[in-house]
Amino acid sequence: MKKIAMLLAGAAAFLAAPAGAQYAALPVQPEPPGPVHIPDAPQLPYHFGARPVAPLGEKFGNVAAITLLPNGDLLVYNRNPDIMMVEYDPSGTTVKRVFNPNMAMNPHGLRIDRHGNIWAIDSFLNVIYKMNGKGDVLKVFGVRGENAPWDDSKWNGMFNQPLDVAFDKDDNFYVVQSHGGTSPPADCTFCATYDSPQTHNAKGRAVFVTHPPAIPGSDPRVMKFDKDGNLLASASLAHPDGKLPTIHTVIVAPNGEVWVGDRASQKILIFDKDLKSHHDIQMQNLTCGFYEDATGQLWMSTGRDGLVLKLGWDGKVQGWYGKHGDNTNSNDIGEGHYMAVSKDQKTIYVADTVLAHVLKLEHN
Repeated sequence: MKKIAMLLAGAAAFLAAPAGAQYAALPVQPEPPGPVHIPDAPQLPYHFGARPVAPLGEKFGNVAAITLLPNGDLLVYNRNPDIMMVEYDPSGTTVKRVFNPNMAMNPHGLRIDRHGNIWAIDSFLNVIYKMNGKGDVLKVFGVRGENAPWDDSKWNGMFNQPLDVAFDKDDNFYVVQSHGGTSPPADCTFCATYDSPQTHNAKGRAVFVTHPPAIPGSDPRVMKFDKDGNLLASASLAHPDGKLPTIHTVIVAPNGEVWVGDRASQKILIFDKDLKSHHDIQMQNLTCGFYEDATGQLWMSTGRDGLVLKLGWDGKVQGWYGKHGDNTNSNDIGEGHYMAVSKDQKTIYVADTVLAHVLKLEHN
């Protein structure tokens, strides 16, 4: 009992330590300055349609991610805890259900595997939820609210700012992590968080943990797991200059290559299936969110560049659409975080984390 009391007292002091005891900030890689590069490719034949309306009289929080269910329904994952997951019909006009309220502290990535399971990421609490189509949790990967330094000899079971997940034909899954230490929950009114300049700048009310096991975002990495969550391979994506990158998206190409988006570097990092070797494609826009549609076509959202790009599997831009801006009453794209494309390519949806809405593009 005495030992437990000492541990509790130590934890209380740990959490209550003054903000002045915060650890020194590591440098974060900035996004390149504007202006936004418009690709040397045709403008795609789309126009903006009516945006999906948030249900229950609520407003969307920052819309982190969207995806399409096997039946074509639109699934929205946003940072309003009361309506965190919303399913619409394929047109985005009829709400079919609102479920899993407040399931995450900071919603980030959202994907559907080939079996119809929903994978949702909480980048702040460092966990990935695997759910069935009803939204029931089947498994949780990572340790909720914890991180730890990487150990090459054995995975510690923890993520450090997981952001996106992808799957291969054998149901192995790939995770990318690191938001450059800058992913505090903007809508969090009171929570425990690691003490850093970034979390102070978020202006939330928080109990600060002053000595995290590992600095958030300090281990940029891509990892490969089998379907049960056993680590098969990993590759560090740390930058030689020590700046913390944002490793924002991952997808498995039809030939089995693993494509990773290093966002602020505007690079696509292409690995073999075992993450043993890779080469880079230098893009001219932010590599924010990959999406492969039902025809095998590759697409990419470009974050604050505000564009949707249609890509070949050689990385070349085949077409583009959109415009960056900050007018919430327009079809400006504040940040095209992730995107989804209907099976017939007639509809494109974009998740906007800055202007907090879902944009709908319709084919002309």
